[in-house]
Amino acid sequence: MRRLWRPLLVGAVIVVAVFAFARARVFEPSVAKSAGPGDPYAGQLVFESTCASCHGIGGKGGTPGPRLIGSRLTASQVSAQIDQGSGVMPARLVSGTDEANVVAYVVSIGSK
Repeated sequence: MRRLWRPLLVGAVIVVAVFAFARARVFEPSVAKSAGPGDPYAGQLVFESTCASCHGIGGKGGTPGPRLIGSRLTASQVSAQIDQGSGVMPARLVSGTDEANVVAYVVSIGSK
């Protein structure tokens, strides 16, 4: 019975440490967001359904939309273009979360 306290103490320390690490989220994977608050993967879906008819699949360029791959546009430039529209592109074609996601996607393909 005298030697029983050591394993119990070690077990208690391990349990407390596991809960402390879980609470602190030490081992949670970090996600790099390269294009601000939007999700480029969700933005690709919106882009393909809303923007690709003019800008081409994947932003490769089309009629009448310009090529967006390699354009080096910033998030603020893309957002301003979406908000203001231009030529045949109507203003506010996408908005809210969809806009943030499309901006993230266009910025991500603009750096290719």
